[in-house]
Amino acid sequence: MKKIFSLLALVLLVVLFCFYFFPKQPKNIFDEIYQETAKNYLGHYNFKDLKNVTVKNRKLYDSNMNETDKYESIITYDDSSLGSDVKNLELRFNFDGSSKGVNIWFERYANSGEKINFVIHYEFKKKVLVKKILIYENRSETYIEDEAQVKSYLEKYGITAKDLDSYYDEIVNQKVLKDWCSIYDSKYFPSNYGDVKIETQWENW
Repeated sequence: MKKIFSLLALVLLVVLFCFYFFPKQPKNIFDEIYQETAKNYLGHYNFKDLKNVTVKNRKLYDSNMNETDKYESIITYDDSSLGSDVKNLELRFNFDGSSKGVNIWFERYANSGEKINFVIHYEFKKKVLVKKILIYENRSETYIEDEAQVKSYLEKYGITAKDLDSYYDEIVNQKVLKDWCSIYDSKYFPSNYGDVKIETQWENW
């Protein structure tokens, strides 16, 4: 009887271990980046091993501007480490609330000199990567919200969906994710994200 109870206890421990441990395992490369940064961002964490980046943690405030014990982690690339047609590459990590995840922003200047703002968001809970662009009207701070107008703008300057894919690949895959794989023993690759749903705004343009 003791053997049976011991065996049942062992099985229960294994089940509890699997229930606790396996859901926490990174499902994709963005999961991996988020989880590793969330664990270590207040100490020495991976991105600090990169050259040409600035790493800082910004304290967050509530709606009444009271200081909280929460932070937003920000990684900013020096423009000098990017091509002449790319500026303001930044990663921001949100560790709290329903919007937990990683945002990647950068500006890409097309052949015509027109600026395209890429906004990439990885939603940690849903395991979804959303790829979008913003076009600002006449170099103002107001961006074009109507998608048909955005498409018309791109067509005007000869910028295709294939070009947008290329701009994305150049920065996210060939820069950010390659950098990550150089400072962390990743299970994934820029060419193989792992299990993640990808939603691309310009997919059918």
